[in-house]
Amino acid sequence: MHMEDRSKQRYGDVYNSLHSVHGTANYIGSVVHATLGTNPATPLQLRPSSKQSFCRGTVSVTATRTSPTQAPAEAILLWGSLPKQRDLSGQQSEYLEGSREDTILYAMSWGEDPNSGLALLIHGAAGLGKSTLARQLTHRLHATGRLAASVTLSGIPTDARGPESVVKLIAREIGEKHPEAIPTILEAIRLCKGATVEDHFERFLKNVVCSLKCSHPLIVIFDATDEWESYASLIRAHPLLSSSGSSLKFILLGQLDPRGHGFEDASICLYPLQPVSTVTMERYFSHHFNSVRWDSGRRPPPSQTAQLAELANGLCIWASITLEAILHSGQRLGENESLAGLYRQALVWLSPDSDGQGLARQYLGATLVLQQSLPLDEFSELVDLPAHAAEETQGALTALQIRRPVGEEGSPLVYPVNSIFHLSLLEYLQSMSASSGTAFRVSAFDAHSQLAKSCLKKLPDPPRKSGDRTSLHLTPEEKYVVKYLAAHIHNRTPSVKPGSVGEWEQTKHCNTLQEVGTAKLFRWGSLLLDLVRPGFPLKEEDYADNDAGRLMQDVAVALGPDAEVRSFPIPCLEVAVRLQPEGVEAWGALGWAYRNAAFLNKDIDAGEKAVLAYQNTLGIAETLEHSDRSSAMFSLATSLHTRFELIGQTGDLDRSISLHREVLALRPPGHEARADSLNRLAIALDSRLAITSSISDANKVIHLHGDARPPGHAHRFSALRSLASSLHSRFELKSPVEDLNKAISLCREHLELCPPGHVDRGNSLNSVAWVLLLRYEDQGDRRDLEESISLSRESITITPATHRLRTYVAIPGPAVAT
Repeated sequence: MHMEDRSKQRYGDVYNSLHSVHGTANYIGSVVHATLGTNPATPLQLRPSSKQSFCRGTVSVTATRTSPTQAPAEAILLWGSLPKQRDLSGQQSEYLEGSREDTILYAMSWGEDPNSGLALLIHGAAGLGKSTLARQLTHRLHATGRLAASVTLSGIPTDARGPESVVKLIAREIGEKHPEAIPTILEAIRLCKGATVEDHFERFLKNVVCSLKCSHPLIVIFDATDEWESYASLIRAHPLLSSSGSSLKFILLGQLDPRGHGFEDASICLYPLQPVSTVTMERYFSHHFNSVRWDSGRRPPPSQTAQLAELANGLCIWASITLEAILHSGQRLGENESLAGLYRQALVWLSPDSDGQGLARQYLGATLVLQQSLPLDEFSELVDLPAHAAEETQGALTALQIRRPVGEEGSPLVYPVNSIFHLSLLEYLQSMSASSGTAFRVSAFDAHSQLAKSCLKKLPDPPRKSGDRTSLHLTPEEKYVVKYLAAHIHNRTPSVKPGSVGEWEQTKHCNTLQEVGTAKLFRWGSLLLDLVRPGFPLKEEDYADNDAGRLMQDVAVALGPDAEVRSFPIPCLEVAVRLQPEGVEAWGALGWAYRNAAFLNKDIDAGEKAVLAYQNTLGIAETLEHSDRSSAMFSLATSLHTRFELIGQTGDLDRSISLHREVLALRPPGHEARADSLNRLAIALDSRLAITSSISDANKVIHLHGDARPPGHAHRFSALRSLASSLHSRFELKSPVEDLNKAISLCREHLELCPPGHVDRGNSLNSVAWVLLLRYEDQGDRRDLEESISLSRESITITPATHRLRTYVAIPGPAVAT
């Protein structure tokens, strides 16, 4: 897709740049990982929207208000000596109406309050749209006659950035908007040659504004204040300007957290600018999508628009870059030059020298892979970074934060990058853009390596006597080491597969683990369980020196599948398979852990890894002619079906069905696991039935569900609803009322197994009500309708108001939102 767009965006000024698109625009297949592909398209044509501009007009210098060309030569020369802002009108993005109305109303109200102080500092992270906000404030103040001047750093000429020059530039802005002030400005030019900065502030600002004799204060807007190298001069001049009463006020916009940067003056009111809401972001994307002429089926659906809004997380520049990527290109967001330029400029400005950049890179690398917050002093010790350097870097980086943790007490905390910065910063730090001209590119692989080595080095020593030391006596740093040692080793070392034992043995971490010894690793496992799974101690065993892999696997098994500890077994098992690449049990346990994560979290990456782990399990089983080969095939078939449910590739479903049939052949009637195979094959065929609507598939599913859990089977309860659902599916295809009657009978049987107080009774009641309603619609028996209503009301009565099932009732259709 080709598109000409000469506009430039800066620091999140991203609002309504209207696009008129003809032909094909990019189709968004997935926005979960914010990586956008390309599609063929015809050229786009831009229709720039009209922009309100303020006429600079003629500048009067006499009482008769003649133009400068008619004024005395001296006045023309004096006026011409004043610095002038560059015209940026073609580089500005528009404001999305209503997106910052709360901030604008606050600023307007502050400006009208005579007791509100001299300056309002609106501060927030880079990319939140502060410059767009500054321009909208300029329009609003100008419309009400309260604007003195509006200055932006990017509009100041490079040879006029000194404090005296900027003061003169502000004075020129005032004169162009209020011509009656020009004589006082010209007088200031005559008197201030060689004068101090303080004299410039007094004559060019204080005296000029006082000469206007306004009944209300005038306001100077200064954008990107803290990027101006001489901003401290403006702060120091506040006491002098305050003496001018309420005639002049400043609205300053910048990135820095005001604490420790000279903004503690009581005359400066602080306003922290928050990221815009998800609702606003969704409106932003919808607005731009509505301006595109999409080919049929290619417009992003509302669900994807909502996902984009969630991913933006209030960062305006991210939204702008994403929109551009959707319409124009296929770059990863962190590699987009506009976004990369923002981060590069900010980081270089925060750390201008090579030493500072090196420390910043070390700090960013460590926090990029940090798993949880740590007190700053203990973080510094863990990553071997001087505490003062960590503190200075942390303070400087607050300018890029989009979230500011609250409730900190005592020692300041260092947070993982992804908890306080936008995802796009993580992408930038690991992209090639970060290595272009700066020293900020970091490697997550290397950072994990550094922390893994540090964790191994700082692993608490085993107790001299049993019970000498528990997790209760560990420092925060030691607790971190115990909890996340396996995670850093796993992410530092290359993936393995059966037959790659030699590759793992060449890594430094393999040697280090062997040097640590199983005795110390056993102590680590015991401490980990004590920390995250108290009451489930690691079973005492004698582990030989080469049993480290089995030990890691045993720790993972002891952790169990509970939600609160779900993140810990996978790293342990990943290390276990590295230590024993031929271990079929370790690979099987890893596959199960990934499949569980994929199923519970709808995690596509976990689904992919589950399939890979089970493929390795089956490969080992077949090589060794393992006696339980059918279990490995069953697990692989199940994981393929899970991946199908996540991705929707029918190839996965077909292979899953094929493998389940092979397993069923290996489990004849009487085999203890035959029922599981029948049930899983039925579930897979049911998924195919939803695609094919085949009566043959429906018959097979019903037959398999019936064979899997016949009356009297210990697990019949779990199969009743599945069988009822299959009968309903065949009823919709073939319409035999016998199927519907059988479905009702099965649902009633399920309800009998859910007496009052049973956790699943509400769901079971709703199932009976639903199939009764279907029979009423088919047969017209009023008694079915009345019983359906009664059961639905009982279901609602016993279901908590916040439960998802309260969203649906059976009346007056199969699923109607309440």
